[in-house]
Amino acid sequence: MFKLALLLLISSCSLFISRIETPLVKISKESLDKVSPPTYCPIEKDVKAQIVGSDAHSETVYLDSMKSSGNQLDFLDHFALWNLLQLSIRPDQSSPTSRLQVLMEMNGKSYYFDFFSEEPKNQYPFLFGLEWILEKFGKKKSLEFYASYINNHFKNKLKINKEFEAFLVKNLANLKSSEELSPYYFRGADVLKENETSPDVDLLSLIRHFRQNKSKQKILVNTSLVPFETEKGSQGKCNYDFNLYDNSIFLIDKVLPVGNIYGLSIGESAFFSSSSQKLSTIESLHGTSLFQGESKVRSSAVCMIENENSKIWAFSNQSRDPGQHLFQLVRYGLASSMKTSEVDKLIRHSRHLFLSDPTRLVIESKRSSKEQIENLLKFPLPIYNADKLGNIWAFTQFKEGHRFIIDDRNPGNFSCQ
Repeated sequence: MFKLALLLLISSCSLFISRIETPLVKISKESLDKVSPPTYCPIEKDVKAQIVGSDAHSETVYLDSMKSSGNQLDFLDHFALWNLLQLSIRPDQSSPTSRLQVLMEMNGKSYYFDFFSEEPKNQYPFLFGLEWILEKFGKKKSLEFYASYINNHFKNKLKINKEFEAFLVKNLANLKSSEELSPYYFRGADVLKENETSPDVDLLSLIRHFRQNKSKQKILVNTSLVPFETEKGSQGKCNYDFNLYDNSIFLIDKVLPVGNIYGLSIGESAFFSSSSQKLSTIESLHGTSLFQGESKVRSSAVCMIENENSKIWAFSNQSRDPGQHLFQLVRYGLASSMKTSEVDKLIRHSRHLFLSDPTRLVIESKRSSKEQIENLLKFPLPIYNADKLGNIWAFTQFKEGHRFIIDDRNPGNFSCQ
């Protein structure tokens, strides 16, 4: 595994954690009643299909395609297609070379899959993972079938979204100097902007290259999670060991890991994915519009909480310690939530993050109650403000139904029909 900054905070900080537990865990009505945009499909609406991702346009295009296809495609077909379309929607973080994490509900059973490689070149965990999952569940269609389907049904229909535009602007100079990438991403002297048509991806040629190099693939497949149990008896599993956080041991990165989270549900079946990659250089993948990256990156934090009559999945990223945020939500009562609205309120609530060098606490003061701020200021530890911390998306399944929930702090969209 790649190196993480595993840090043990000093004893005074450990004491601080235990002393602030009460004021932070007490979620005030004041902090929850602020007006903000909806983050999930209305519970009262009869929803047959849901989709979440980077932008509304791609979701509308896909839902329209679902209507026109009728019953020709099943859940696993949509799993393959919505994953592969991310290569056009968010090619910076979704590429054949990306790490792929998947939560899946099939036939009443939940699964977790994580595909990545420690090798830097010619490794395609994203494509490997999709094919691996399709074969596991007995799907006979090939990746080539889905690539052809996308070419026939989605050509010139997708557009640049806000997050990908930000990536293009940030890397303008490197893109302009690339003979392979510049024709895809420039109109005149400037990069493509939001709502302009995305370049089509030559999926078939990429899959052929994957086939030619399949014998050289050194992909690690992880399907295990670490269990936890709360004081109230609720149980769950995560890819971060919460015993570390209980002992004030934090997994703090020097950089802010990013990623692309998306998902889809039809009837009682659902999947939730996170893809991410490291881009040491801005380089085309085999002359296509995609980016050559490495999958040896910090994973999104993942939790699966499944108790009687309830199911909660969560992905956390865009934080120097994404596991810290899920640990906090569990302490606030995530595992005992029985309504989607309760999970949504926890996600919206003020977050804090312990960092070191120097030891300090960062909080979202604008989302905190007056009582919380006053209590925090009493302690001898530097406290810094942040407009927003992290990004948490969830999928819930209760008696009232099941819903995806996005984080109102960051760009994202949900659609339902």
